[in-house]
Amino acid sequence: MLVFKGYKLINSKQRSKLRSFAHHIKPSIYIGKSGLTDGVYSSISESLDSQELIKVKFNENKDLKKKLISDSELKLSASVVGSIGNTVIIYKPNEDLVQRKYKI
Repeated sequence: MLVFKGYKLINSKQRSKLRSFAHHIKPSIYIGKSGLTDGVYSSISESLDSQELIKVKFNENKDLKKKLISDSELKLSASVVGSIGNTVIIYKPNEDLVQRKYKI
């Protein structure tokens, strides 16, 4: 099993539980016509560090959704929980076990 920065990749049961947690979360990052820039990746990384579970919504350039899904594990060290329509759900657990918001 692959490991990213001290945690294992999530399995399907954990992914399902995280999707249920994300149901009530509003998108925190909106990606428009400028696409996936370094600034967008840094904003996503900061949001993941503070919230652990976020939604990213694409207004335009919906083809970039696949690029974000593939880059999230490499650039952000995060896992994609789900992708529905123009929205991608991304999860990155806090490295401190005590401060984790979502116990899966």
